[in-house]
Amino acid sequence: MNKINKKRTFLISFIALIIFLSGMVVSLYDNVEGKFNHDENTIINHLNSEIKYFTIAKAKEADPSYQILSFGKDVPKDIRENLTKELEEKMSNSLDMLENDSNFLFEVKNAKTKKTLRSKYLKKNIYDNDVKNNSIFYGVLNYDAKGELINNDTLYKGDYDGFDFADMFEGSFDIGYTGGENGTDDYYINGVTIPQSQIKVNTPGSVSVAYSVPKDVKDNGGMIYYYLNSWENYNSFAAGALMFASFIIALFILFYPKSVEDEVNPFKSFRKLRGEINIGLIATAITFGCMGCLIVSGYTINGMFLSLVNTLGFTFSGFIVMLCNIIVWALTFLVIAIGCYDLKYIVVDGIWRFLRDDTLIGDLCRNIKKGMDKLSDVDLSDDLNKTIIKFALINFLMVFLMICLWGFGAFLSIIYAIASFFWIKKKVDKVKADYDVLLASTENLAKGNFNDEITEDVGVFNSLRDEFKNIKTGFEEAVKEETKSQNMRTELISNVSHDLKTPLTGIKNYVELLQQDSISEETRKEYVETLNQYIDRLSTLIEDLFEVSKVNSGNINLDLMELNLIQLIEQTKDECSEVLSSKGLEMIMTSSNSEIPLMLDGDKTYRIFENLFNNVAKYALPSTRVYIDIAESEEDVMVEIKNISASQMNFTSEEIVERFVRGDKSRHESGSGIGLAIVKSYVEAQGGSFKIDIDGDLFKAIIIFCKDTNIKGVLPL
Repeated sequence: MNKINKKRTFLISFIALIIFLSGMVVSLYDNVEGKFNHDENTIINHLNSEIKYFTIAKAKEADPSYQILSFGKDVPKDIRENLTKELEEKMSNSLDMLENDSNFLFEVKNAKTKKTLRSKYLKKNIYDNDVKNNSIFYGVLNYDAKGELINNDTLYKGDYDGFDFADMFEGSFDIGYTGGENGTDDYYINGVTIPQSQIKVNTPGSVSVAYSVPKDVKDNGGMIYYYLNSWENYNSFAAGALMFASFIIALFILFYPKSVEDEVNPFKSFRKLRGEINIGLIATAITFGCMGCLIVSGYTINGMFLSLVNTLGFTFSGFIVMLCNIIVWALTFLVIAIGCYDLKYIVVDGIWRFLRDDTLIGDLCRNIKKGMDKLSDVDLSDDLNKTIIKFALINFLMVFLMICLWGFGAFLSIIYAIASFFWIKKKVDKVKADYDVLLASTENLAKGNFNDEITEDVGVFNSLRDEFKNIKTGFEEAVKEETKSQNMRTELISNVSHDLKTPLTGIKNYVELLQQDSISEETRKEYVETLNQYIDRLSTLIEDLFEVSKVNSGNINLDLMELNLIQLIEQTKDECSEVLSSKGLEMIMTSSNSEIPLMLDGDKTYRIFENLFNNVAKYALPSTRVYIDIAESEEDVMVEIKNISASQMNFTSEEIVERFVRGDKSRHESGSGIGLAIVKSYVEAQGGSFKIDIDGDLFKAIIIFCKDTNIKGVLPL
């Protein structure tokens, strides 16, 4: 399986796993509904404190002589008043919360005062088993005359057999515990130390209290209904689902090949973030995601989410609620998976490597180290006086700092000396290693190995390394030029020998034929005509060689005069019309002006265009058009001659202007093969430029003459 298929398989499997887990959790909502709220622990967890205050408030109401708080003489007046006021407010709040709640039934009997207080919603005797069996919360507190619980029916006896002072007031006052000097325990209340024996919450006496919350809880807007239907009741289910699904996702991420995970988004994108940013984002996302799962699942199970969607008037409300839940769970599972991947990435690749390469702290440490290295760097190409002054100032600051620290400075001087030794040793070792690298490269260069290149940092020798690169490049270019010159010299000798030998051989053969007495006069004339052609060809070759030798030696004289370039090209074209017409070539010349005056050498410029037209006649496809386009600008004049080649051009635009290189490699055509080379030389000698452009079978010769001619000499071929 190739890498792309592996990535696709992982991505599909990962998405399917997240969607499956999300759907599985949401599908369990119906099984969970009602199983976490109808429990007496829910009432106790939410209303334990309120029931305590409600109990003593009703006991006080049944027996006005019941004194809830007892204070010793050591309790300051303001502490007494504040505690009494706070207790009254708490009892009042509990009465407001529970007394008028139809879902909270109660009955309080005081044996001493014979007074009974009953909930106005209580229809039956609260002590009947029928009431108890139909309650989700039921409790009976029986206090004897001494305030001790007897025959109670409650699961939380420890909370009601003696009311703890600190527990009842800890949220309202700054209460602490201290040990007294006399061995007694003290309260620490708002900065005041008071012995614990001086403050007491009295348990009610001779009273019986019964509570009941029926199973059939009504939606009356009270706290009982609110707490029983709170989304928080389902947090244990959501937390369990999160832990189970997270375990499955962690197994999938941790055991899947990391090489595949590294190339798949979003893991790939998060891995590019700096470690602190990555961990911070993922931790925040996981926190909010888990909170979202708890809240959304809780409000969905208790029906409030669906009720809200229906209130807003959305159609398919059930589908919308389900989709929202799946999205929230899926996104949470996604960020949990990214967190698992981050943990795997850190452990597998190494914690130290992660801290060094992938964190902002690592970046900071590297930048500090780079700054210190840069501060201590020495470049031999710079002014060394500045470097010496820099080190002297650093050393002065360190010595001055140690002097300012007096005795501790002596200790620092020892550390500074040891650190300086190891730092200098490290620098010297680095210089020695850099020198060895440079020396080895020099030896390889001396042996003619130009492929050896210094790529590493050689410290103080960096400037010398750069110069070695230039030397190596110069050597390579010199060797290439020498090789090219040698090849050209060999090719020149070969081509000249061939081009001279061919006409000379013809002349020799035809001279021998003419010496025969048996040939007729007509045949003799044919031989003489052919002999003249060989002589003309040899003469042209020698003339071309003479021109090339003058150009190469720089011994060329220019007779510059103002010429009309258009007229000169027309004249050359007319004189070459016979050879052009013999090939059926139609010359089409276009120019925006009829006169273009330029300072040129007439003879050599004529030779330029004569050679080009003869070249066209030799190699252009017969019976085609030849275009001569002349364009003039403020700085120069461009002449472009275009024709279609008769044969495939198996050469480059650079090769064709070399000496003795011809378009027809078979060399059966007349000509020396240096016509274009002469054109290039004459054009450049007059301050212009010449180039060949080949596009398929289209052959272009492009000449550019500068109007402001500044001729400094001739560039040798």
